[in-house]
Order: sequence, then structure tokens, then C-alpha cells
Amino acid sequence: MSASLTAVVVNWNAGDQLRECVASIAAADLDVQIVVVDNASTDGSLELLEVDPRVKIIQTGENLGFGRGVNVGLRQAETPWVACLNPDVVVEPDALGLAVRYLEANDDVGLVGPRLDGMDGSPLATCGFRPRLSDAIGRKLLLHLVLPFFRFRRVRPVEPSKVDWVTGAFMVGRRDALTNQGGFDEAIFMYFEDLDLCLRLASAGWSVHYVPDVRGRHVGGHSSSQAFDRMLVASDRSYRFFTDRHLGHTSARLLSLLTPIELVIRSIGWIVAGILPSQRPGAKSRLRAYRTLMFENLSLSADRFRGSAL
Repeated sequence: MSASLTAVVVNWNAGDQLRECVASIAAADLDVQIVVVDNASTDGSLELLEVDPRVKIIQTGENLGFGRGVNVGLRQAETPWVACLNPDVVVEPDALGLAVRYLEANDDVGLVGPRLDGMDGSPLATCGFRPRLSDAIGRKLLLHLVLPFFRFRRVRPVEPSKVDWVTGAFMVGRRDALTNQGGFDEAIFMYFEDLDLCLRLASAGWSVHYVPDVRGRHVGGHSSSQAFDRMLVASDRSYRFFTDRHLGHTSARLLSLLTPIELVIRSIGWIVAGILPSQRPGAKSRLRAYRTLMFENLSLSADRFRGSAL
């Protein structure tokens, strides 16, 4: 029987987590084709995979980031349903089947996101509502660290619910809906590409739903922890792109003016934290990233000032 769903897993040095992720997909209660898109891993993670004719490996030869990597896999899909996963996610055996049956029963839904639990078994906040300018300002002033309300309006519904976004760590959707949007925007290396895609799907008339009966476990952080400062820089660049597109140019300029304040506050906090030996390596990585971002944002502000003066 031909596969009904294609699962795309983007790998970059995920170690044994990749094997666990692929094995959980292979145990799904429906016919699947698994496409592992490898972004030039050097840790031997591909060699750990069990031999399975349903698994296709595509080696990109470079680190394309998450969104471009998923798009490579999407172009291989011929099934009506597709799933996108991080390699540090393990899905329940019935998760993919439940997601497909939910999509089949709801013609207006283009994408569903699952309940993902952390290692301690508690549900993670993996969906939410459209970010507003007030949320973005709160983030720049670090209010999201003490007031969860500012964390992209994340929610944890206990029943299937329409939301504005679901996490890209694990999502299942209609292939046609995703490909008609061009998949993930390849201008975003990683981070916020899932929010961007969900909002673009909504603009095209598709609903995005959170379905807690679809479940998985998210270990998180293994790949990004290997290049933490570069991931922080990538996150800020992606956030800049996201706010400019979805909040507007004026809002994006306001947020760029607040960015140096954010970076100074963060730097002071991590300079203090770096006094502790246990925090020193992380503090050094963060401070390197903040220094890079400070120069970038000051340069962008200067360019904008010169442009408006002409």
C-alpha cells in the first residue's frame, strides 16, 4: 500500500535523538514515508538509523536551517498529508493517524499541532494567538521573563481549539495547503518560521488547530546547544524579519530602537550571572551574541536614519 503521509525530519547533529524520532514515526498507525533531510551533520547520527525502506535520506551538504530543510523534504512528498518534525521529538504511535483523521474531518483546517510534553511529563506551551505590538514591546523590555502573558500569548487548551499558530517542532498538515504557500519562508534560517507559516496559511483562508489528543515528547535543545551564540543571533534576525512582515514597518522600526536597551539589560544580567562558574560558559556565549547583535542593530538604525534623511 502506498504511503498516506510523508514525515520530514530535519537533522543537524542530533545524535541518538534522530534514531529515536525516526523509530517513533516508523511505528505510526498508518503508512508513512520518512524523509530525513540532513544539514551536513558530522556526528554520525545518520549511521545510527535502522535500515528501513520507508526512510529516505537527503544530504544537503550544508546547514540550510530548519525551514529550507523542511522545504527540501516537502518537494519529495507526493502524499496528501505531511508532517514536519524536529529530530528531538518522539511521537506517540497513534499521533500521526489522529492528526490525519482530524484533518479529514475538518475541511477548513490546513494544519494541526499536537500536545508536546517535556521530559518531566508536563505539557509545553506549543500554540498561541497572533502576537501584538504590545507583546513585542514586552519582549524587548524582558517583561516576558516575569509575565507569561507576553510570551506570544501562548496557551494550553485541553480540547481541540482554533489557534493562530502551532510549533514547528511537530506539525501535520495538508500538503497542498503548505506547498501553495511555498512551504516555510527560506529567508528565515530558523526560529519564528512556524509562526510566519501559520499566519500566512490563515491569510490564505486555512485554519490552524491545536489537537491535544495528538501527542509527543519534546526533548529539545540538543542541536542548538552546540552553537548557542549563533542560534541566539539567528533568533534575533528571524524575529526582526517576522515583526517587519506581520506587525508592519513602523512597528518594526520602533522595536529596533528598543533592541539596544534589551541587549544592554541582557548583557548586564549575564555579566552578573557569569560570576558563577556554572554559568560562565553560557554567559560567554550569550555575551558574544549580544555584541554581534548590538553592532547589527546600530548599523541598521544608522542606515534607516540616513535613508529617511535623503
